[in-house]
Amino acid sequence: MKKCSLLAILFFVSGAQMYAVSSDTHLKKSMMHCKVAARKVYTSYLASLILSGCIGATTGGVVRYLEKRLNVEASPVALFLIFLGWAFESEFRNDIIMGLQKELDENQISHKKGLMFKSAWATSWIAYLQT
Repeated sequence: MKKCSLLAILFFVSGAQMYAVSSDTHLKKSMMHCKVAARKVYTSYLASLILSGCIGATTGGVVRYLEKRLNVEASPVALFLIFLGWAFESEFRNDIIMGLQKELDENQISHKKGLMFKSAWATSWIAYLQT
């Protein structure tokens, strides 16, 4: 009877260890999948924010630079010229972003399309107001 009990305990312990090893392996695989998924999400957001932010900052800064350089505020039609500048800036910025999105799609780089337009718009205004 003692031999049967000892044999049962031995099988139980070895089975428990194998279960622990397999569940540990499963846990590691699951954590690896979560890290890969998180990395994909972060890179898609970071790529969208960084690229479009640079475009928006550049276009907003250029509009403000041209307004100062051409002394638009002193012009009798200053308001019209400012609106005209922002209309061209908006079209130019959106065309650049659409071209960039096409390149990202062709190279299979994940990105957030709506976020790119919004962040470029926001950084454009920030660059315009800072200079």
